[in-house]
Amino acid sequence: MKRLSNLLAALVFASLVIFMSCGGGGDDPAPDPLEELAADLTVSGWAQPSTVQTDDGTADGDWSNFSISFSGTKDGGSYTVSGVPDGFSDVWANGTWSFGNSSGSVITKVQNGVTTDMTASVSENSLSLEFDVQESTARTSGITGEWTFVFN
Repeated sequence: MKRLSNLLAALVFASLVIFMSCGGGGDDPAPDPLEELAADLTVSGWAQPSTVQTDDGTADGDWSNFSISFSGTKDGGSYTVSGVPDGFSDVWANGTWSFGNSSGSVITKVQNGVTTDMTASVSENSLSLEFDVQESTARTSGITGEWTFVFN
């Protein structure tokens, strides 16, 4: 009888070990939100903004040929612009970018040695960027203030 009891205990123990080792394993980790945002941001160039505004209303300059392309990863990268109207290099010039917070709602751009935090909304099909130009080094008046660029 004692032998049967030991055999039964060993069988129960072996069964527990087998069942515990068969668990989960198929769960994929949740995707990193910054990786997804970086993929949306860098998937293609953003051309012809549907909206360009300043805090005073419609922006000066012809922004209809403006485009911006981001490259990099969730750790940041660089961006290239084209179609910037003459005299507006304080608003946009080629530079680098990185996420300014863990949610991706802030993108920090560095251009011509100036660091600017932009409030951002990024999705697969749209991009919205709001930022302030603090000091103008260009000859065009009206560059300083809040700028908004929306791409669809």
